[in-house]
Amino acid sequence: MKILVVDDGQLAINSLIRILCRVAPDCDYISAMTTDDALTWMRQGPMDAAFLNLEMPGMNGLALARMIQKLQPRCNLIVVTEHPEYALEALQIFVSGFLLKPANESDVRNVLENLRYPPETAPVGIKIQCFGNFEIFVGGRPLSFKRSKSKELLAYLVDRNGATCTNGEMLAVLWEDKPDTASLHSHLRNLIFDLSHTLEDAGVNGLLVRGRSTLALDTSKVDCDYYNFLRGDRSAFNSYRGEYMTQYSWAEVTRSALRQQAAATPKSGSIPSYYVPPTGF
Repeated sequence: MKILVVDDGQLAINSLIRILCRVAPDCDYISAMTTDDALTWMRQGPMDAAFLNLEMPGMNGLALARMIQKLQPRCNLIVVTEHPEYALEALQIFVSGFLLKPANESDVRNVLENLRYPPETAPVGIKIQCFGNFEIFVGGRPLSFKRSKSKELLAYLVDRNGATCTNGEMLAVLWEDKPDTASLHSHLRNLIFDLSHTLEDAGVNGLLVRGRSTLALDTSKVDCDYYNFLRGDRSAFNSYRGEYMTQYSWAEVTRSALRQQAAATPKSGSIPSYYVPPTGF
């Protein structure tokens, strides 16, 4: 689930996101400190919920809520304010929830458990192909990406086999020739958002495991030839032809390890249980 938090105070944003992370740790959180930024996010793609501070400079939160409803009618709007007298007006525009500042964990959980438009959570089949070119299939169809770097980021997470990746590691892999700058960190945040958006649009939820400046993949949710190979699956071993994520140069570490393992494994029987996949960078 993708959630936008709108408030003109950074401390208020941080406080609410901390609560949200405890209540719903698998969600993606985005913040905006102006109504213009909030509308920009809304125009970029579907948002499941938005927590809106009513006391915003310029356009107030209720006016913003009405604009969001025009852009995304099924976005759950939760208004946040210090003034209970706004409750009636907020309910008249059919918001999903009303929170008084300072919000507490119990109230936030109650709001998320009773959304007007619950997000779709129907399971879908996710198949990942690593042998040859990297591809991901959802419901039997290849998943398309607007940005090639978003696909590459997902490939790197798959390669790490569930291990937690720091922002620094991801930057070093995706932009190995560029210095670590604030601009590059911003680009990475946009990529993570784009990847999350692409997966959720395809009905894939909870695949990315986000932490504080970290990202990982929930490997239990996918059927992957590489993972099956590591588990000793004979059909996965037979499908391996010496190629692994051929479009990515950084995959050479795993590529070499797989070739060595394939050469050392008898043509019959299972892959030795002592095999340990490379840990990456």
